[in-house]
Amino acid sequence: MDLLGRIRDEMAFEGNVWKSFVYRFLMNFQLFWPIWVIYLQKERGLSLTQITVLDVPFFLVIVFAEIPTGAIADRFGRRVSLMLGSLMFSIAVFVFGIAESYPIILLSYTAWGLGLTFQSGADAAILYDSLKTVGREDDFQKINSRLWALTSVAVLVALLIGAPIAAATSFTLAIVLSAGISLLAVPVAWSMHEPRAEHSKEHERYLQTVITGVRDAWRQPTLRYIIIFSGLLNAATFAPLIFVQPFLDQHGVDTGNLGLWQAPVRGAGVIAALLVHQFVSRAGQRAAFFAMPAAIAVAMFALAGVDSLWVYVVFLGVGMVAGMQNPVLASYVNRRIPSERRATMLSVQSVIASFLLIGIEPLGGVLADQFGLQAMFLAMGLIVAVFGTGVLLLWNRAETDALKAESGREPAPERANEPVAVS
Repeated sequence: MDLLGRIRDEMAFEGNVWKSFVYRFLMNFQLFWPIWVIYLQKERGLSLTQITVLDVPFFLVIVFAEIPTGAIADRFGRRVSLMLGSLMFSIAVFVFGIAESYPIILLSYTAWGLGLTFQSGADAAILYDSLKTVGREDDFQKINSRLWALTSVAVLVALLIGAPIAAATSFTLAIVLSAGISLLAVPVAWSMHEPRAEHSKEHERYLQTVITGVRDAWRQPTLRYIIIFSGLLNAATFAPLIFVQPFLDQHGVDTGNLGLWQAPVRGAGVIAALLVHQFVSRAGQRAAFFAMPAAIAVAMFALAGVDSLWVYVVFLGVGMVAGMQNPVLASYVNRRIPSERRATMLSVQSVIASFLLIGIEPLGGVLADQFGLQAMFLAMGLIVAVFGTGVLLLWNRAETDALKAESGREPAPERANEPVAVS
């Protein structure tokens, strides 16, 4: 009987793997992706300032709810956390699709962010623990990479079919259908088998760990500047993409074709992520770092200077930077910090990016409303060119000093073909 019980448990844990794929697909196959900004503008009459301000409580909730929702996952189980996350996300999207007043839309955004924090980390944790239970933890990186690829596929397909559905029916129906799709993830999470995990009081001292991690990062100039740069670059790739839909609408692209125009940008990010290792190996780490803000700045200046639909092609460059930034920067950070601080430092990166978005995104909305999209793109380009490059120059000097201290001699020029690990 014990043997049969173990076999059943192993089969259940193996089942968690394919259920994780189903769960991730349902949570990312959202038909509102290609039309949500246009929906808020045309259906609800919101300005770009009001739309970008919606992300302020969204990101604040993500930052401050990460610790308590993580504690809930530890205390009551990752399966429960996933169920709560998908249920809250579904309700929030449904309310978002039918709400007619700004305060209700704002409330739905806040619940939306909270739902994502319940999901964040719990999905990867239950997958890893399931693989570890059956002795397959070495497969985690490979399977997690496939999950990331599936996420991209889900978003791409949603972009391509969401806009035609909205055009043939209504914006609201496309969003409500999205809520229904994510609701299907609740029974998928419920059907998962919860691995037995050792409960600890680690989350009780998590805040102190974060404070210590921030202090340690600030004391290391290389980490200090690269984490600030990472947050700025994340904001610089995310914020302009908010204005893609208004740009396309302003240049006469109809609702049914919005997804066709946006899908290549997402696809460019996927291709860049897959090829980034070869690029860094040939060009070198420093060159890759400096190339990213340069590419964004050039794209923003082109959009600011040329009022034409076809200049939209430069958004492909923004998409490529969005795809390559995490592998390049995470690889550097992982090599620079000890393993016991790694998760904390990566969390610090996310927190800084969220806070920068809270400032940069509404600024873009105000500029777009008051002076037009071209003025907004110009401001974004200047922010990236001036602050992004400036922070990188400070990092470059700190990195050179660090290499001198480590080697006791002048650092050798970076070899263009030196391999760089990608996380």
